[in-house]
This record gives sequence, structure tokens and C-alpha cells, in this order.
Amino acid sequence: MATPSEPEHLLDIPLLFEALLPGPAMRVSELLALAEGSLVKTAQPAGETVEVFAGGALVGFAELADAAGRRAVRMVRFHGERR
Repeated sequence: MATPSEPEHLLDIPLLFEALLPGPAMRVSELLALAEGSLVKTAQPAGETVEVFAGGALVGFAELADAAGRRAVRMVRFHGERR
């Protein structure tokens, strides 16, 4: 049986996982000109980490990666860890 320090009943709750890529400031006209396939440059330099959130809370930092031809993030540090 789970104790309060082991809340197993919470382990199956789905959380939205998001990696935040800072984008550029855009004019409304630029936003409206976007079409399917348009590229928007990120303000994040290559090799820098991005913030990762789960359920709206910061959980750590990741680098952009490629996984079998698909974009992915590689977790490099969890929030609260010492460097």
C-alpha cells in the first residue's frame, strides 16, 4: 500500500510536456503572412538549452536533438540540480 511519501496513484496522471523555444518579436502582418511550412527562426542560439515544463511547472533544461529523423529534446539538467 502506498504511503503519503509514495503517491503511486499520481503516477498515471497525464501532464503536458513542453519545451519553450523563444521566438522573435513579430508584427501582426508577419504573423498573418505565415503559411503551412513557413519557418520561424528561434532566438535561441544553437547548442544552448531550452526550458522544459510539465504541467506548467519548470522541470529542467534540454537541448534540441534528432531522434530517427524527428525533432526531440535531450534532457541535460533537471530543475533544482546543482551544476
